[in-house]
Amino acid sequence: MKKAVLVGQPNCGKSSFFSQISGLRVQTSNFPGTTVKLSRARVRFHSSEYEVIDLPGTYSLFPTDDAEKAALNFILDEDFDIVVNIMDASLIWRSLEFTLELTELGKPMVVILNMMDEAERKGIKIHIEKLQELLGVPVIPVIAIHGKGIYDAVKSFSMAVKPKEIHFTKHVEEAVERIEKRRNNRFLAIKYIEGVIPSPKEFVRDVKEIQERFTEFHGIPSYEVISAERHHLSMKIAEQVTEKKFRKKIELDEKLDRFLLHPFLGYFFLLISFAFIFAIAFWFGSLIEDLLVEPLEGFSVSLASSVSSPAFKEIISSTMDGIIGGVGIVLPYFLPLIFLISLFEEVGYLSRVAFLTDVVMHKMGLHGKAVVPFILGYGCTVPALMSTRIIENKRDRILSALLIPFVPCSARTAVILALIGYFLGLWYAIAFYFADIVVIGILGRILSSFKREPSPELIIEVPSYKAPSLKIILKKVLFQVEEFVFYAWPILIAGSIFLGLLQVFGITNYANYIFAPFMKILSLPPNLGITLIFGFLRKELTLVMASEALGVDVLKLNSVLAIKQILIFTTFVTFYIPCLSSVATQWKEFGWKVVVLSIALSFSVAFLLSFGISLF
Repeated sequence: MKKAVLVGQPNCGKSSFFSQISGLRVQTSNFPGTTVKLSRARVRFHSSEYEVIDLPGTYSLFPTDDAEKAALNFILDEDFDIVVNIMDASLIWRSLEFTLELTELGKPMVVILNMMDEAERKGIKIHIEKLQELLGVPVIPVIAIHGKGIYDAVKSFSMAVKPKEIHFTKHVEEAVERIEKRRNNRFLAIKYIEGVIPSPKEFVRDVKEIQERFTEFHGIPSYEVISAERHHLSMKIAEQVTEKKFRKKIELDEKLDRFLLHPFLGYFFLLISFAFIFAIAFWFGSLIEDLLVEPLEGFSVSLASSVSSPAFKEIISSTMDGIIGGVGIVLPYFLPLIFLISLFEEVGYLSRVAFLTDVVMHKMGLHGKAVVPFILGYGCTVPALMSTRIIENKRDRILSALLIPFVPCSARTAVILALIGYFLGLWYAIAFYFADIVVIGILGRILSSFKREPSPELIIEVPSYKAPSLKIILKKVLFQVEEFVFYAWPILIAGSIFLGLLQVFGITNYANYIFAPFMKILSLPPNLGITLIFGFLRKELTLVMASEALGVDVLKLNSVLAIKQILIFTTFVTFYIPCLSSVATQWKEFGWKVVVLSIALSFSVAFLLSFGISLF
């Protein structure tokens, strides 16, 4: 079985291509020594079988962040047979620079020219045969998001050949050959000169001499000299293989962006978009919840009635509440939320959200790149914390790590929609989200004032709008649902069983006794004290635990709690201590001091806000 490495620049459609050829048979793991994810899939085509490894998107093999370093290390350290380079046909001038860098590997290679529809829409005609001739490798045009050309693309894996060696300007080429002859590896020779990897002892003097000569002659570092050479060659090839048609009309992208990226109207549409997401999540959640909860509750009652032992009845009832909470209450709100976020990502709107909110991030004293982790935080806090690696400044990265836990993740969104949305109404839930954003903004301003540093501006690629692929969106949703079913749901059920045992043996009374004074300050029933423990394990558990602790169905909590108490409880659960997996990620990424500070900050904010509500 041959190994094929999938490489490409960000937003080139690499994930869409990988999804098309892999189906759902994907294994994910971490790169050695990192938390950067690596995806693998086995692909069978006729009598051939390939292991396809999907590397993180990277603009070049001159790494600037952990994901790009991981990709370079894989290429340097791992054995593989084929390089499958995904190119964005609509940005062929820029994409070719990375392609030329990959040809330096001297490995059998295939070029997948993706987004041909985008290129055509922009008036770009690409001569495929000419490009194949210049690169010396198969070039396959595809539209991955619609599955067009995928068959030919996979078929081309068996036709992969070593690319032509494309030479630099004479004096630069002579310098590369000087090292290449001694190492017999063009790729490594260039990386030594660029300074990407340390030179072996026997090359140190020669490499240093070349770097100094380049700097003296060109007035720029050696890596910029090599980059300029690739840029010149890529532009030259692009001119030979493309024709540009004159556009008489303004593209739809430009028309839409006049409104969606407008300095005033853009924020209006942003608010409308988020209101739309939460409205759909609330509507769909309520609809499915009504259909699922009643039959599950009926089954729970009949199952408990079939057992004579009071202790077993308590455990069965508690277990079924965990199942009802996971399937009937949390999942209906969780599904539409992740579906709509995936939809917005596929369409290309999330990048525009990042662009719009960059100014807001700077008002909070944060780097503009923090926008991306904050957006991810609405899905899950764990990947949001990990994605702070894109922020170069340590101070901004730590500040982001302290604020991200306050972003309502999908688990806390389920709690907010199920409690505030259900009992107070949709607009109260939306208002709660905006209040959360205000709290994060104030906290950011306060925390950044302790150590003032200017944050550089955000440079982000805003991709073209694309027609979303329902197949790819559903795959993304299915992956997240699988994680919930196999990770979160067992915790929900195990927690419910454990709580049932605690109630059978009367242990919950002791926990509630310990937390009783605190609950009294917040004007909440002392029985809810036990939920503080389980809420730390997983935020969704608080719904089930509150139901169990108060002895009523989740949908009937308003029979034992006043509306203000529901608001206080939701506020505290939303803001206090992130879940166990988030704390573990914080510890791994930032150390125990940041974790302690984060927990103290979360608990303090949750208490002050909840106590403030209780006073009204």
